[in-house]
Amino acid sequence: MHGSLLKASKVALCYLILHTYCFAQAPADIKLGMSTALSGPAQAIGSQLKAGANIYFEQLNQNGGIKGAKVDLLVLDDGYEPSRTVNNTRYFIYEKKVDALFSFMGTPTISAIRPLLEHSQTSLLMPFSGADFLRNNRAIKVFNLRASYFDEAAEQINYLVNERKHTNIALFIQADEFGITLEKSLTQLLANKGLSPSVITRFRRNSSNVDKALRKIKASRATAVALIGTYKPLAKLINRAQLKGVKADYTSVSFASSNELLARIKSSQLLMITEVVPDPFNCSSRLCKEFRVHTAAHPNITIDHVLFEGYLNALVFSKAAQQCPVNFDDQCILDKLSLMLEHDTDLKELFNLNTDKKKLPVFRSYSS
Repeated sequence: MHGSLLKASKVALCYLILHTYCFAQAPADIKLGMSTALSGPAQAIGSQLKAGANIYFEQLNQNGGIKGAKVDLLVLDDGYEPSRTVNNTRYFIYEKKVDALFSFMGTPTISAIRPLLEHSQTSLLMPFSGADFLRNNRAIKVFNLRASYFDEAAEQINYLVNERKHTNIALFIQADEFGITLEKSLTQLLANKGLSPSVITRFRRNSSNVDKALRKIKASRATAVALIGTYKPLAKLINRAQLKGVKADYTSVSFASSNELLARIKSSQLLMITEVVPDPFNCSSRLCKEFRVHTAAHPNITIDHVLFEGYLNALVFSKAAQQCPVNFDDQCILDKLSLMLEHDTDLKELFNLNTDKKKLPVFRSYSS
């Protein structure tokens, strides 16, 4: 009698285990929301950032995702306009209920969603901006995987003043939060060297009206110009300046997209662009080699720094998520990301980090 009951119990237990195994739900997809410029004068930046992330996530999902969970990257176009970014962010948070916001592009656009970030407490991961408010604001949950704009500005002033020996430096600034952020950094760094800008000129975001600014720069007799903006207006200013007889050295921050900017330059003047990732063609770390292997399967996509940054953003997010529970845990992701640069061997090799050097570096590209 007891033997029969024991046998029946074992059968029931086996059935229960088998039933649970067969009908267990797969892990829910991880939903990330990305607002970026896929149209307008800055679309090449947003398109490359999106493509880089998709290259990595597609490969990841084909190989089982993150502990069985697929990463679903939802992407909306904002044309690099803050009002559209706000609408996209509301949609991601309140309608699609994304797990996190990912690789949002641009300082003015991200600045516009600060109230939404503070109210919803939705994490913003790997924004494509080096703005100070993304580093010094405890009211929002954010992880940055790029050097700050202050660090890029410091590299430029070191280059222009210490290396190129310029003392008459003009600023050509996009008239919004992006321009204001870098104007503050550049003027502070110049002041530290007993200098001030010879002239500060401005232009509207998503426009290429540079003639008025160029006249002021020429009148100032500046021998160097620090450029803050996207690739089209910057290229137009440099090319027009040469036609007008202005001889100057130029610098630009990484946001402009060095590949797009350099492709449009017809001037023989020297241009140095600060970068936040190493040259994807020439770097030799394991992640660089892995990136080149993965992009070889996409021959129609142009390899550049922005594509590499988008790829790295996806890779680093995925590495952190692999260390967290199956069900998306926002705080766990942030905690693991915060330790990544200190403990991940591949990232330390890529950025040349060690116990004495923990700060993300700034790299350079040149026009010639």
